[in-house]
Amino acid sequence: MKIIPKGSGDAEITVQSQTKVGSARQEREPASKAGGESSTVQISPQARRLQQIAELARRGDELRAEKVKALKQQIDNGNYNVGSADVAKSIVRSEVARVLEKQPPKS
Repeated sequence: MKIIPKGSGDAEITVQSQTKVGSARQEREPASKAGGESSTVQISPQARRLQQIAELARRGDELRAEKVKALKQQIDNGNYNVGSADVAKSIVRSEVARVLEKQPPKS
């Protein structure tokens, strides 16, 4: 089966079957539903949005991997420098998060 999006804003796709349906099934179904033809499927706006979010998550992982690779290269070359202010902010953030996690929930 091949799924062809009609465009990023549209909620319609075309599905093309690339395999033939078994002979017993072909006898029960009209000839118009036999394999090799296209069908149109409607996708809700919510489903389309979920597809877009999944794609962004996939691309985000790729972008993060590229960033990590670049940082590793800088470290290997001895070119990686971190500012003391950035280190201090990171320490404060992690300590605040740790303290907030230990507090009992407010009633």
